[in-house]
Order: sequence, then C-alpha cells, then structure tokens
Amino acid sequence: MIKIEKDFDDIPSILKSDNRKEAFDNNITASKYTDDKNLYKVGSVQKKLNEIYHLKCAYCEQKLLDSPKHIEHYRPKDTYFWLAYSWDNLLLSCGSCNSTKGKKFEIANSQVSYTNENFLNIHNLSDNYNLIEKPLIINPEKEYVLDKLIFDAEGKINSEDTRVSHTINYACNLNRKELLEKRLLIITNFKSRIQKHYLLFLKHKDITRFKPDIENFLEECTKENEFYSFRYFIINNIDTFFENEHIQKILKRLILKLA
Repeated sequence: MIKIEKDFDDIPSILKSDNRKEAFDNNITASKYTDDKNLYKVGSVQKKLNEIYHLKCAYCEQKLLDSPKHIEHYRPKDTYFWLAYSWDNLLLSCGSCNSTKGKKFEIANSQVSYTNENFLNIHNLSDNYNLIEKPLIINPEKEYVLDKLIFDAEGKINSEDTRVSHTINYACNLNRKELLEKRLLIITNFKSRIQKHYLLFLKHKDITRFKPDIENFLEECTKENEFYSFRYFIINNIDTFFENEHIQKILKRLILKLA
C-alpha cells in the first residue's frame, strides 16, 4: 500500500452524466444499490484509474498488465449505495484483493447514512465521512502508511499500526501465497547477486563490483513498479535481509552514496 495521488477535482465526465444521475436517483428511491449494469464500470473511468495507479492494485501493489482490473469501492456500494459513482470512492484493485475485501468495512464510530446529498456533490464526501466513522481499512488515496509497513526476511508484511495491520491481515490478506512468492523472489534474486559479488570481493577487495546491482535495485524502486513498498523497505532495512555484518556495512555505504 502506497499513497496514491488522485486529483479529486478531475472527475471523469461520465460519472456526472445524466444516466449516472438516473442510476443514482434509482438507488436513492430504493435505498439500496439497484444498478444491474454496474455503470461505474466504464472505459473512461477504468483508463483514468489505470493511469493514476500505474496499473497496480491499490492494496497489494501487483502489476495488473494481463490480469483482471477491478474497479473497487472503498466504501462498499451495497451499504453506501449513494456512493456507487463517487470518484473518491473508486479504486483500482486486483481480483483477489477485491474479492477478499468484499463488503468488509469495519468502523470505530457510527456509520454514516444518506442525508440528501446531491448527485453533483457525491465525489468529495470521504474526508468528512472518515472523520465521522473512523474506518479501520486504510484508503491508499487518502493516507501515507509507507513507514508503517514492516517486512520480514521472507517478504511477509505486517505493521504495528492497528488499522494497517487490519487492512493487511483481515481486509485484504496481503500475505497470501502468490504475493509472498513474488516478494520473496525479489529479495532472493538481490541477495544471490550480492553474495556472488561478496565472494569475489574477499579475493580482490574491489567494492565497485557491487555498484551496478545496487544501482539497478535503486532504479527499480519507483512507485511505478510493483511492490514499491517492499523494495523501499529493503533499501532502508538492510540488516533484516543480510546477516553478514560486513555485507551490511558495504551495502549501507553504497546505498547512501548512490541513492
């Protein structure tokens, strides 16, 4: 989970169209989500979310190149039926995170209800709702939690923050097998290259041989790449992944110099 920069004033025009207003009005009349066509699922909205999220899942950070791209409701549309077409309630998600989260939306305070919000004003309600409800699930579009994420040497993610931990372990299951395998592969490949350099370093004492692989790892640590938060954690917590103190010192020195 990384902070996503979404322009909440740059709302896809389709979400303000007459047929969305009609669908919104039908939901209000029925006091439930009644849109059998799921009109929030439309090409222009999908395209905009793909760009904003760099084709990555809001929660697990997997790249969704050839995978199904789900438009996920932060606040479930079946409960918050008036927010089904709200721009600040629509996120990009992988199928696994979307299905795992489902209708889950635990809150610490009282749940908000529809109070005659106008169709044109539904796109910027979450900040106020968050203050009232205090959701337990993190909203990547609203919150910076990068420094609250903790990974172990095998790529398992957790947090000492109650809400972040709730999102990881309960809402989205961010330690499911496929994610653990992909994160483990990142650190295993990096460690393997560093270990080979170290064996040669012991013979030739040439620290520069580490430089290309460290530079490459740093270059790959961008928000556009998948698992940015894990790569970021590795760079800033070398001791977690390398037991050899000499290697730790070499890597920290070079990272500080090259970053």
